[in-house]
Amino acid sequence: MQNKSVAIFIDAENIAAKFAKDIFNFASHHGEIIVKRIYADWTSSIVKGWREKIAQHSITAIQNFKLNNNKNSSDMHLMADAMSIFYEKDIDIFIIVSSDSDYTPLVQKLRENKKQVVGMGENKTNKFYVNVFSDFHYLGGSKEENEKDDEFTQELFKIINELIEKKNRALYSQIQQKLKEKYPDFNAKNYDDCKGRSAFKKFINKFTRGKYQEKHDGYTFYLIKS
Repeated sequence: MQNKSVAIFIDAENIAAKFAKDIFNFASHHGEIIVKRIYADWTSSIVKGWREKIAQHSITAIQNFKLNNNKNSSDMHLMADAMSIFYEKDIDIFIIVSSDSDYTPLVQKLRENKKQVVGMGENKTNKFYVNVFSDFHYLGGSKEENEKDDEFTQELFKIINELIEKKNRALYSQIQQKLKEKYPDFNAKNYDDCKGRSAFKKFINKFTRGKYQEKHDGYTFYLIKS
């Protein structure tokens, strides 16, 4: 399979430098990173931590002088650059790293033009903004609180049981689809020990804990009653 091309745009005034490793590890799983740009007013002490990360990860730093003390200076420049890259280069996946919902119009425009747009942000990110993306990755660790969320686990088991009742088996693809319908920001990769290409399979094993029996026909995995 041909490696997909990736462009990543980071709002340094909105995302802490401590997430740099997580950002680039996650982005590298999507394909070859062709464009790496980071935006900030680099005269500000707020982004001091990012300065050493720029060389470490070979990122192109873009200077944006802050004209308004209450406004992130990077928004407009990042959006303009992303659209320029869209027109100038053959990019398959755009990754926007920010918890700022001001980027919603950019994401919508790229998706309207059939581009895959992946978001990264902290757990505080607005849910409406999360749902605009093709996929969203939470920085700062997995959302382990979901494991303790009775509503989530009960809904997962409800989905599996209904599929088994109707079809005698619950295909992983169908479980994942129904979870996405109920929780649009759901992503198995946001959970610890559920990384990589088989993330959803690991997620199922993590949550069902032997409650169901796993079967497969070739590469098609499904659950049946134990």
